[in-house]
Amino acid sequence: GAGLRVVSLEHRGAYRVMEMGREYARDPLTLLALRLNGAVLTPDHGFPARIIAPNRPGVLQTKWVTRLEVL
Repeated sequence: GAGLRVVSLEHRGAYRVMEMGREYARDPLTLLALRLNGAVLTPDHGFPARIIAPNRPGVLQTKWVTRLEVL
């Protein structure tokens, strides 16, 4: 039943660290994307990894993920 803290490579900004509630963390459609259409993510799409969670605003689909912390 834990939530997650998602940490981005960004040095500054409102979305550098984002907390994801357990309803999203437990959703089977939530994923940590490493590829897009079979190709490694580009920097514009969030390389090295990006959070994709259904029904969350786009600004909360954290790009450039470096760390996930279980809360």
